[in-house]
Formats: sequence, structure tokens, C-alpha cells
Amino acid sequence: MKRINRLSLWGTMLLVGLFVVSCNDWTETESVPQKTQRPNEQDPELWAQYIAALREYKQSEHALVFASFANGAPVATSEKDCLRSLPDSLDVVSLTNADNFSEYDREDLTVLKEKGTRAVYFVDYASRSAEFTDLTALGAYLDKVVARTRELGLDGLSFSGIPVFGSYTDQAAQKAVASLFIEKFAAVAGPGKELLLLFEGDPQFLTPADRSKVDYFVLDTKETDNATDLKLQVLRALSAGAVPCNKLLLGAMTEYEFTDEDKGAADAISALTIRIPEIGPQPLAGLCIYSVNADYFGAEFIYPLTRQAIQTLNPSK
Repeated sequence: MKRINRLSLWGTMLLVGLFVVSCNDWTETESVPQKTQRPNEQDPELWAQYIAALREYKQSEHALVFASFANGAPVATSEKDCLRSLPDSLDVVSLTNADNFSEYDREDLTVLKEKGTRAVYFVDYASRSAEFTDLTALGAYLDKVVARTRELGLDGLSFSGIPVFGSYTDQAAQKAVASLFIEKFAAVAGPGKELLLLFEGDPQFLTPADRSKVDYFVLDTKETDNATDLKLQVLRALSAGAVPCNKLLLGAMTEYEFTDEDKGAADAISALTIRIPEIGPQPLAGLCIYSVNADYFGAEFIYPLTRQAIQTLNPSK
């Protein structure tokens, strides 16, 4: 039986079991306690079987789906602010507000770990470079990030950067910053290490030697709105960036429109999802969905585009 069938079977059995439990006494009117019971509390054995199948899927070879999540909400307005409500089959979540990791995030992290979803501490240097013009200050901050990652029990580190193609002085300054990130982060994370190391942006921010110290690259295609530009970005990453197909993910943003080769329009997540297997000489590693919180609300189920992307990329897993 294919793994997706097994995973769906456990999920269906879990839902049916919960339905039966909730409907068992409909014939009589009686007051009931208003205590919420989560699935793992209602049928622990079935839940354990589902979790085992889920973790087996994540450890298998499959197309990856990451998400960029705005954590740290001081007050959750709905489940869209809660890590626990992310799709179970999501592989990695990048925490965009990890500096303000909340107690709610800490509680939900336990749920992610049970499901085998990895959470990484994201440092958005591309948009925060003005804060870190001093290398000593940046180095001290990165040391704190590494320490905090270990303290929280997160599963890895991620950072962004924009290549500079200006003067020699500008390029030298950029190389010093990139080298510092690798010095601090690759010491504890990356291929062969306990923690995962991601880079989000143009791979040419890093030197060729340093690129080998990164597990996965998320190409900055989240605002790319047409097929021609997308192909050029991927070609550049694979050739000039020398990033292998199996380490490259495309970035797509919720509520963003994409124009295909025939001038047809579609949502960017769906459009980029179908290109993962075919846009390179070999299938790319997967997709990263940005602003995933905005995809929470769906007419029939939560995170509709994210779930559709996972299922489309892994139809037989």
C-alpha cells in the first residue's frame, strides 16, 4: 500500500473514531462538560499510529514543503497565529519573529516535534542589514541566536542576504558579513550536523565554498510574477550559483498572482508547485510558502493552498 494511502487511512480512521465518540449519546439530552479534547486525548492508540505514519513519511524521500511563519503574536487572534495548527505534513517552518519567541510558541513547539515538523530560527539580514553595519555587533547577535536556538530546542537556523555587485569595497563588506554568518551558523548547523541550516535568497550571497555548508537554499522567487523571470532565476541559481537541484527550493507567497507562458493567471503557490518537478534538469527539492498565516482561512479546510501543494508534490507518498 502506498504511504499516502496509509497516512490518509490513519487520518480517516482518526476522524471516524472521533465522530463516533462525539455522536454516541445523541438520543438523550444532557448537560456535558465543555472541556476540549484533542485527538491524542480521545483515542491515544489511533493517534500514535497516525503519528508513526506521519513521521515515517517525513523521513522518506519526498518533495519538501517549508513554510515561513510569523510567530510571536502576543495575543492569538485565531488559530492562524498558532504553530500547532500548521498542516501536519509540513516539513520545516521558518520562524520570522524568532527574536520574540513567545510562551505560546513554546507550547506549540512540543506539538510540532511530535509530528516531526522542524522549526528553524530565521535571521532576515536582507531586510535588517541597516541594523548590523558593525561586524562585532552582528557577531555578538549571531552568538545569541545560536545560544537561543539551543535553549529553545529549535531544529536549525536560517538567514537571508542580497548579493552586492557594486564597488570592490561594497563587495568586500558583503563577503565579510556572509563569512561571519557561515562562521557562526555552520559551526553548529549544516550537512552532517545536528541542526539544519537554510539560506533564503540569492545563493551568490555566499562564496562557492560556503554554499556546500548549507543544507537547503530557498530561492527568492516569492515576488516573481511570471514564468520567464522564474526560469531565469532558477537557471542562474543552478549555473552561476552552482546549487544542486536537490538542494534548491522555490519561494512562493500567499495572495500573489503568477502569469504563465500563455499569459494565464493563477495563484503563485499553485503555479510554482507544478513547476518544481520540471523547471530544472532534475526535480527541485521543493517549495517554501511565505506569509503562510494568510493561507489559514479556507471555505472547506484550513491552509488550503499549503495542503494542496503538499499533496500535488507528493501524490504517491
